[in-house]
Amino acid sequence: MTNITAYIDGQYGTTGLQIQDRLAKHPNVSVLSIPEAQKKDPKLRKEYLNKADVVFLCLPDDASREAVSLIDNDNTVVIDASSAFRTDPSWVYGIPELPNQRSRLKQTQRIANPGCYPSGMTLLITPLVQAGIVPKNYPMVVQAITGYSGGGKTMIADYRAFNKQQAEDGAARLKNLDLNHKHLPEMQAIPELDFAPVFVPTVGNFEQGMLVSIALHGHLLKGSAESIYQSLLTTYQNEPFVTVMPLNDESVLNEGFLAPTACNGTNRIELFVYESDQRIYLVARLDNLGKGASGAAVQNMNCRFNLDETTGLL
Repeated sequence: MTNITAYIDGQYGTTGLQIQDRLAKHPNVSVLSIPEAQKKDPKLRKEYLNKADVVFLCLPDDASREAVSLIDNDNTVVIDASSAFRTDPSWVYGIPELPNQRSRLKQTQRIANPGCYPSGMTLLITPLVQAGIVPKNYPMVVQAITGYSGGGKTMIADYRAFNKQQAEDGAARLKNLDLNHKHLPEMQAIPELDFAPVFVPTVGNFEQGMLVSIALHGHLLKGSAESIYQSLLTTYQNEPFVTVMPLNDESVLNEGFLAPTACNGTNRIELFVYESDQRIYLVARLDNLGKGASGAAVQNMNCRFNLDETTGLL
């Protein structure tokens, strides 16, 4: 049996805690943990960063860059959950299901865990761009709604402390109206689009869950809704965590509504294609803390160490 030692730098943040929870159930992993009284000891931190087989970085971008600079053990595999390295060509983007990505992940020491929104967007769009159905210069608009846990500890505390009026005001709020969301670089680079999409997410007054959606006009595509559906189905037919739902699937709707929470607590992602009169709507549903963060990190570890990717995630 493969035995892996793991260290989580930033273990008390939202993603770090979720990774800890998953690794606690993993039969192949033992987690190294710095004692509470010594957690700010820089020498001990560097020691742990270098002696683990795999290091999960759950830190802000600059802190992730600093942590990587402290690692001089060539055998240490780093899985970074920040956005610091997601478009760095020396790092491999951590979505194994994307075409040709799994083989690259198995050979690298540096894995950039994807953002939650781009996980949905890239799984929907990348196969369609590669198949030539969606042109690389398509004027892409991406929408999303997410639970407030995606904003980390501060946002979680804010929402949990809301009074009645604040709860009503915060029921659904647009975010990043400067149109410069930090996920834009990977949302353009991974599908190889000519232009970054227009992207404004909505934060809802629920803790976790996510819908990422993309509207397409059929007359601008080189294919139909049926060809989009078949392309996604062919790409992901053998993937344990990706489910391509039936074309125009209404069985999942509750009085016409698609809820964002059905994949919560899992590493699953569901992909939907809806169409009417050349208007096509793509939707990805996932747990922003699962396939959108910690679940993806553990899956990437499994992939890199040649374990069954579902280990510790079912």
